[in-house]
Amino acid sequence: MPCRCEEPTVSETWVDKAHAATRAACDMRTILRRLKKENELTTETRRWIAQHDAEDAARIAEENAADIRQRIKQQALDKLTLEERRVLGL
Repeated sequence: MPCRCEEPTVSETWVDKAHAATRAACDMRTILRRLKKENELTTETRRWIAQHDAEDAARIAEENAADIRQRIKQQALDKLTLEERRVLGL
């Protein structure tokens, strides 16, 4: 039987639930890819992964073109202390 999700709570929307499910699926995809288990997934799931990968690539290209990724990276680095930067080799 296919998996189903429950109605959203008062504080969340269907969009929130969809975003959360997509993040979870993406995390699982990453783990399955590392373990070389993607070929054991259903055709429908492999199609979702292919579409998701294409959408990610397009988003990353757009972010790179707009220099968004570099600004986010710099904001994250700015939060680190000097000691944390040394430990990380930055």
